[in-house]
Amino acid sequence: MTLAEHYAQFASRLAWRDLPGSVGAIALELFADWLSNAAAGYASPLARALRDMVPVTGQAMRLGDLQAAEPLPAALINASAAHALEFDDSYRAGLYHPGAPVISAAFSAACLAGATGADLLCGLVAGYELSLRLAAAINPAHYGIWHTTGTVGAFGATAAAAHILGLSPEQTASALGLAGTQAAGLWEVLPDSPQAKNLHPAKAAHSGLLAALLAQCGIDGPKTIFEGKRGFFAATVPVPVDLEQCRAGLGKEWLTPETTFKAYPVCGHTMTPIEAAFLLAGRVNISEIEAIEVRAHPVSLRIASNPDPSDAAQAKFSIPYCVAAALCRGCVGLEEFTPETMNDPLIRRLLGRTTLVADDTLGRVPGQRPARIAVRLARGETLSAQADVRKGDPERPMTGAEKREKCLRLIASTWGRESAENIFAAVSALPEARNIAVWAGGLRSFIGRQHETK
Repeated sequence: MTLAEHYAQFASRLAWRDLPGSVGAIALELFADWLSNAAAGYASPLARALRDMVPVTGQAMRLGDLQAAEPLPAALINASAAHALEFDDSYRAGLYHPGAPVISAAFSAACLAGATGADLLCGLVAGYELSLRLAAAINPAHYGIWHTTGTVGAFGATAAAAHILGLSPEQTASALGLAGTQAAGLWEVLPDSPQAKNLHPAKAAHSGLLAALLAQCGIDGPKTIFEGKRGFFAATVPVPVDLEQCRAGLGKEWLTPETTFKAYPVCGHTMTPIEAAFLLAGRVNISEIEAIEVRAHPVSLRIASNPDPSDAAQAKFSIPYCVAAALCRGCVGLEEFTPETMNDPLIRRLLGRTTLVADDTLGRVPGQRPARIAVRLARGETLSAQADVRKGDPERPMTGAEKREKCLRLIASTWGRESAENIFAAVSALPEARNIAVWAGGLRSFIGRQHETK
């Protein structure tokens, strides 16, 4: 079998009863995280622009305003919104954000098909398991030019949608081939156009769902899309790809629980520098800091080294800014990216005193991106700290209560706290939902009239 055919066999035949209970529980938490990000990120410029192009009618739903939309544009809008705050889940070994593309496509497919909640969550796992392996196998080489969330995300979205729509293994293999002809996402969007980055998961979700729908209609796609001479690997990975790594343990060893739930609304490459800064935050007088040196892996600096961000979107891709905010404020949440905070004289002062150093020794453990910070004080003393993992990583997971509070805060930013509590309760009951379209429509009953047109 080709790799696409192998993946198709897995995605098509996976059943909810096959999943260990812990995997199903994580899938539900990932869905809740995605929904809350999609609701809160709906106010972003790209999501608003996409929304204005789409009529309010159809079989799916825009999460930001709980209005109807056709399935394809709904996937496009929801994925853009889910990625907009940089608060969505990530898989560090694959340099990849699976939730925005995979779950957005899965949700639209489930609304279209009238699938059960268990079908939706099972499709989610199929998309994650396939795409997490693929992302890890092709990186970091692929990541030099290509944004994994846009490229691999299209395959994960396809697998999820194909499972939910009930495609056969042959149809699913065709769908993966059709997705591969659309997969894209170039890193040239950074540092100057970070809003354009949100188009990557949006197009991946749209492409994945479109590929599954076309395959359902009998359109063939190339089964050799991955390993073919003009296929995905040849075009986007400048080193040989280990095909065995792409499929190792599929259906037996579950990677979905290794997904990181992000504790901070920032680019993942800034997170270990933030953690290191937190270790120093209570030990230094900010006014005494003369210089800051941040050592991080070269991949991290290539993506997140903006020395002087001018807006919130750029600041989330700035290790200097995130470190300065962590030192000055002792926390990094959405409040740290308001114009008032970004213009804080103490933070601006530290930006000008921060030096970044690429250190490829800070990445010897596969998937990890440690960071080391040294702060020199006016009296000559130097304090240093190193962080190897991030809050939310498998080694240091967020608690269930922390995940819940994150979701509630994000949903409440759009609908208010009471509505957020009710919506979160509905999400908790998702595995028992008999029809996702009906379940989604029921969410509208939880919002107050003052929010209906927000």
